[in-house]
Amino acid sequence: MGFLDELLAANRSVVDDPGYLEGLPRKGPGRRPSLKRAILAHRDAGAVLVEFKRVSPGQAHPSLPEHTVAEFLRRVEPAAPAGLSCLATRPSFQGSPQDVLELARKSERPVLFKDFVVSERQLEAAERSGASAVLLIARLTRADLQPPSLGELADSAHRRGLEVLLEFHAEAELSEAEGVAADMFGVNARDLDSLRIDRETAESTLRAARTAGLRPLLGLSGIESAEDARRFWKEGVDGILVGSSVARSSEPGTLLRSLRRPRAPGYR
Repeated sequence: MGFLDELLAANRSVVDDPGYLEGLPRKGPGRRPSLKRAILAHRDAGAVLVEFKRVSPGQAHPSLPEHTVAEFLRRVEPAAPAGLSCLATRPSFQGSPQDVLELARKSERPVLFKDFVVSERQLEAAERSGASAVLLIARLTRADLQPPSLGELADSAHRRGLEVLLEFHAEAELSEAEGVAADMFGVNARDLDSLRIDRETAESTLRAARTAGLRPLLGLSGIESAEDARRFWKEGVDGILVGSSVARSSEPGTLLRSLRRPRAPGYR
């Protein structure tokens, strides 16, 4: 059993627990800032989304420096990110919908509810936490992993006022976009089964996604340096998402500014 199967089994237990939604308001805040519009507004300079996370399981040293949500915002706001992301997964990541709620309340920027979504309850949590968008993962359509279809989850998210970011890793997964009303698309450089970074597979998938006209398009995961970001920019993405390297940086503002799209020939 790979990481993804083990995590989904554990996460289902968390989501089904009666206390999963405790601490969230009964209703969301209503109108929220659009993550899609924020990405498009920043695409020329390269939209950078910054993620609040407590643990990074795919790395050799998964523990991250401890920061409160308020400290996280003080560290990243000077770099004016296009938007924010927040891990809401408890197993392996130590995140929660309550983290998303706190982040959305303390920032005026759009917030992505990032989880391994297979249930309507997770969409309810995203809505009630004040998130602007929710992540759906094409890999989860694999047998036994996701009873509701991606299309059903996306439609339900929209009814709740949430935008949808649809994530792929391998090129074969792009067919899952058919019939899914996604607002944004992303390619994860990390293989969720092995947790290994596979840049070649991600770059091939990005090229195919561009050819298919999937926009706005984001590069996700594995960004430790400006060079890692440049590999995504060379593939014509509209934005990138970065998390662990910012959490570990002693100068996160400087790091984030270094990740923006280079203004030079050869970049789309």
